Amino acid sequence: MIKVTSPDLMKINNKKQILEIIYSEKNIYRAQICEMTNMSNQTITNLVKELLNEGIVKEVTLENKSKGRNPMALSIDNENICAVGVEISVEKISVGLFDVDGNMLNDKSHIRHNDTENVLDIVKELLEQVISNALTKKILGIGISIEGIVDSLSGKVIKSKSLGLDGINILSELEYLGIPVLIKNDVDMLAETDYGKELLNNYMLIKLDSGIGAALVLDGSLLKSSHTVGEFGHVKIHSIKAPKQCKCGQCGCLTTEASISAIEKKTDLSFESFVEQYKLGDSNIRNIIENVSRYICEPLINIITLLDLERVILTGKLVNALGDEFIDSIKEYIDKSLNSFSSYKGLKVLNDVNVINRCASYVVYDYFLNWKENQGNFPTKI
Repeated sequence: MIKVTSPDLMKINNKKQILEIIYSEKNIYRAQICEMTNMSNQTITNLVKELLNEGIVKEVTLENKSKGRNPMALSIDNENICAVGVEISVEKISVGLFDVDGNMLNDKSHIRHNDTENVLDIVKELLEQVISNALTKKILGIGISIEGIVDSLSGKVIKSKSLGLDGINILSELEYLGIPVLIKNDVDMLAETDYGKELLNNYMLIKLDSGIGAALVLDGSLLKSSHTVGEFGHVKIHSIKAPKQCKCGQCGCLTTEASISAIEKKTDLSFESFVEQYKLGDSNIRNIIENVSRYICEPLINIITLLDLERVILTGKLVNALGDEFIDSIKEYIDKSLNSFSSYKGLKVLNDVNVINRCASYVVYDYFLNWKENQGNFPTKI
């Protein structure tokens, strides 16, 4: 690794600051950037020249009603840059190439048929195919969402369900591509890319799927850990009379009662079949789902109260399939249990999320707007 000296770091910081301003302000003049940053005219000129040569920034002519030569404004060269999004889930692997505005340029997918497939090889193959379609465009980075427990900083997968990626360092494996890679747990990625949707400081995003996961945003920032933060599926449900043993080794975990796999075992039906029976009004299935709502809310209400959450966001296959009645049941349990001075504003549902689009959008956000968070972890080039 090349050691980054203080002058190098200052140059990188200055360059990123200029990029953030151009990205945020759209069309802006060099003189305006000087005023906003207190950098010298020469520094701005030199760094902008580098950004123009790299194809990240372009010069544009704005209409000028005054006489004389129109000065050249600066804008992000959206047509020349792009980002890649990757979803690695139990059911499928998807890779997409997107422009800065979130429009898909190319995508490839692979439906998983068994647990013996080499997921890493499939990811590499799909990435290589999609990246080749970028042609001469500059790829800002690759954003990866993975179901499981991930150390985002090191890139190591700690636990990956049936994906066969436990212990593998994704960043090291993809280093040969020569493109920066950002990797996050699937729920963390959704929470991180919910920026701009609502101006909330404290909220929790819960994914109800084959397993159960969550992400917490506190004081406007995602709660991070190198291990198991957000493992909502492994909170204990003490109201269960006969708690079942979980794969984690403990008994009474929420995932043993409220995940899709748990409901399938309890009903002896496939996911599609128990959803159909629920919608047809089968009393036994509806009673089971009502208990699922109650089990979810038992720990959730305490978390809302303890952390003074403003919002809970639900997503996942179970939420999408069961629909409004299921959501309303959870709402009712929460609303009747909270005190009057709570900051809680209600439940929000995140349906039909395009995960690879979210991943690519996070790359763009991280590249242009999140650079201060990454100080000390910069690559030697941007």
